[in-house]
Amino acid sequence: MNKQELLGVLSKQITKEEKKAQETIDDSNWINGYSCGRVDALEFGYKKAEWLNESEKPKIPRWLAERIEEYYIDSSIEFWRYFFNGDIFNPINGERDWILDNDELISKIFLYGYTIEKEPVWVVKDDDMYLISLSVLYDGVRVNSYFHVLDENFDRPRVFRNKEEAEAARILAAKGTVEEWSEDND
Repeated sequence: MNKQELLGVLSKQITKEEKKAQETIDDSNWINGYSCGRVDALEFGYKKAEWLNESEKPKIPRWLAERIEEYYIDSSIEFWRYFFNGDIFNPINGERDWILDNDELISKIFLYGYTIEKEPVWVVKDDDMYLISLSVLYDGVRVNSYFHVLDENFDRPRVFRNKEEAEAARILAAKGTVEEWSEDND
């Protein structure tokens, strides 16, 4: 049972117990006190359940996940050893700065695991068809582009990691528009 299911069960039980307590309105009756106590206890449990923090896997950039897997880093101590003594993280493109800004996240990834952030990707689309392949023959004459509707045979278009590459492909294909593609569509 996850947190939301627990909150749902407690909420239903609180409503049920409140109805019972209202049916026995006589304040001098010890049963009414018992019913009100049950409601109070359930409300206390509900509030405690709201405070529960499920250990969520932090999202990290793809480049960080690749380094962790490439160097078989399996603890935060080992990670910081690589960080301070090695040169696997590039200071020029901001990797080292990102790590220093997110030092708490680094310890969490070794406790709870991690998920990889979805990076934006772009596709070339022409009406309801997507660019599947593009081949350029460098004799300066021919460019072959293949657009197709996505279906069971073609379930993924050609994706580009940056918008400039997608725009260049659109220019070479001589048709279509560049759109951001959600990797959730995969």
